[in-house]
Amino acid sequence: MAPKAIEIIFKGTVESRDMADSLLNQSGDTVLVLRGTPRMLVMRCPSGCGDNLIINLDGRIGYAWRFYQHRKALTLYPSYWREDGCRSHFILWNSRIYWCHGWEADESDRWSVSSSIEAVVLSMLPTDRFIAYEDLAETLGLIPWETLQACRQLIRQGKAVSGKGKRSGEFRKI
Repeated sequence: MAPKAIEIIFKGTVESRDMADSLLNQSGDTVLVLRGTPRMLVMRCPSGCGDNLIINLDGRIGYAWRFYQHRKALTLYPSYWREDGCRSHFILWNSRIYWCHGWEADESDRWSVSSSIEAVVLSMLPTDRFIAYEDLAETLGLIPWETLQACRQLIRQGKAVSGKGKRSGEFRKI
């Protein structure tokens, strides 16, 4: 088994899934299948198991991940969780892979957003009700992971609170 990847290596864009396979050599290698619109990501599983993952980006054919490409970095939302094979569970944010279990000690240093994103999120958090971070991200034109992390950082600073139970994933300003 190959070592776990900590970031993806974007190998390019192709028009079909079959064309993608030949470009995947090591853990984290990723190819975008684009036919007018992003259709899927094909990725060599970053766990090192050697499987190729087919990640649907086209909501017209079933459940689809949201795909973001910003400054040559790729992001998927939500996380990718394999229910078979190696059972890996990870977040792909700005071409970095964040494992959802077995986090490394330095992980918290890499999982952060700038104070400018914090400020934008804080300015839009209501004080009288909770709002889902996904809805706030949509309103602000941010990647959901950025908004979630900004909310978590604002909680640590005592500027926001998180909902509990059914309101998990929702936040408001203090």
